[in-house]
Amino acid sequence: MKDKRSLLIYTMIWGVAVLILVVLFLENLGFAKVINYSGIVRGATQKLVKEELNNEPDDALIQYLDDILEGLQHGGGTYDLTLISARDYQYRLKQMRFAWNAMKEEIAEVRAGKNKDVLYEASQEYFVMADEMVATAESISNRRLVLAIGIFFAYLILSGGFFLLWFFNKQKQLDKVRYVDELTGLANLSGFELSLRTLTDTLNEGELALAYFDLDDFKYVNATYGYAVGDQILSSIGSILAAAYGKDHCARAGNDNFYVCVKLEKECLEKLRRKLRKQLKKTLALDVIDETTITVGACIMNKKDELHDMMDHAMLAHKRAKQSGKGSLVWYDQQLLNRMNQETLLIKQRHAALAQHEFKLYLQPKFEIPSLEVYGAEALVRWSRKDGTQLPPDDFIPLFEENGFIHELDFYMLKQVCRFIRERNLQDHFMISVNFSRVTIHHRDFYEKFHAIVDAYAIPARCLQIEITESAFNGLAKTVLDMLNQLKREGFILSIDDFGSGYSSLNLLNTLMMNEIKIDRVFLNEENARREQIIGLIVDIAATLEIDVICEGVETQADVDMLRRLHCGRGQGFYLSRPLPEQEFADQFLAAPVAAGE
Repeated sequence: MKDKRSLLIYTMIWGVAVLILVVLFLENLGFAKVINYSGIVRGATQKLVKEELNNEPDDALIQYLDDILEGLQHGGGTYDLTLISARDYQYRLKQMRFAWNAMKEEIAEVRAGKNKDVLYEASQEYFVMADEMVATAESISNRRLVLAIGIFFAYLILSGGFFLLWFFNKQKQLDKVRYVDELTGLANLSGFELSLRTLTDTLNEGELALAYFDLDDFKYVNATYGYAVGDQILSSIGSILAAAYGKDHCARAGNDNFYVCVKLEKECLEKLRRKLRKQLKKTLALDVIDETTITVGACIMNKKDELHDMMDHAMLAHKRAKQSGKGSLVWYDQQLLNRMNQETLLIKQRHAALAQHEFKLYLQPKFEIPSLEVYGAEALVRWSRKDGTQLPPDDFIPLFEENGFIHELDFYMLKQVCRFIRERNLQDHFMISVNFSRVTIHHRDFYEKFHAIVDAYAIPARCLQIEITESAFNGLAKTVLDMLNQLKREGFILSIDDFGSGYSSLNLLNTLMMNEIKIDRVFLNEENARREQIIGLIVDIAATLEIDVICEGVETQADVDMLRRLHCGRGQGFYLSRPLPEQEFADQFLAAPVAAGE
């Protein structure tokens, strides 16, 4: 749209220039015609005099000269002549008209037989006057032409200058859009990169740190208070950062993410967070500010590091901080780099590890709380690497969820579980839960691949429990929910893991036909008077809805005693049993029913 406007203005300027040029050309043609007919007057008059002196009357020629002189004096006429209104030209033309009238009287005298000498002398004087008139017309024409050309070029210069001013102004506006965030007034990423290049040129080593931060759970602020409030918070952050650190030292990276260069000193990141919270509370009368936490990642700025590398380092530190929990602070350092390199190596090794069966099936027993007898187990994965090290799930599962490999791993573990059930000839009274990530259940061929594996091993539906974390249900498509309900109708057991950790726990009970809910371990780990009430309420609601309840994170005998008081039927945790390799699990719990501690 802007390009079209620029083209239109440019076209208009040159259109006017062409119009001016055409007008000047036509005017010059008119002047040329006047000069030509002025010359005709001069020559034709001499011809007329010769004819009259030879007794050859020519009234037509006299009328011709009358018409020309009339047109020259008043413009237009028989020959459509341009009027030259210049005073000196009109003066000479009047002299010509006067002299011409006198000559016509002398012609009449000659025709009457009187002296011809007077006519001849008059013609000679008339010739000189005509010659001066032609010269005057040419001079006026030349002056007008020079003036016209000057006007034309002046217009081109002025219009060109105007266009350049307009163009540069538009470029400034475009640069503002290109390099400035409209909401906060801070630089965007492109503008920040330009500022950083200038800044790093004068940077002293160990002088500044580059911080990358965001507001935790900001999407819930938008959802709860509205986007207008969210924008108000972001705009205020922009103003605070600009006032405290200068616009050239900070930027909005998108959504609620910001970059800022801070002076490298003790607790500089803590100071940044305190400053933001303090100023936000001053400028915004919103209770939500009291609950807002800020997660920050940062790196030390060095001249030797590339600009994009520093920005990436701060971002990676922030990513690690996010993984550590809300309100965390993480510095990019060698240890973090080593961790990243290790993760990169794990990603590279994943396919080979899967092909070589390095991912091992572990089983953690699930217990009936009243009797502490095993009724099932949860399938867990461990990575036993060739170098002899064993990696827990937390070291690689998040990585695989990010790059999508978790889809392959989940179905690999389903195969291992099905194999284990078939080899041990387990019946439908013993069920094993298999964890599926959000990535996996969203895959379009989940239902088909799930059934292909289960059917291949001829596994009874009641032997398999599909376990999905509560957070994975946020934003699930209706087609996925329908598919899960279909599996439930087919006899497979559905379980919500980490129940109570999210914002929509109770709503899930209405959305999905669950067989079991697993109460998040946080309710057992937190020592407070209300935890027992909360667990009791969950148990009562589940009983009303005829849903089984299992509590994870059972770590003490006191936990067991409390679950018994609350009539929570099932439990799982290290106090009862740690996860075991499949053979050890089979030896200990499948030979005969065994209670915990026996």
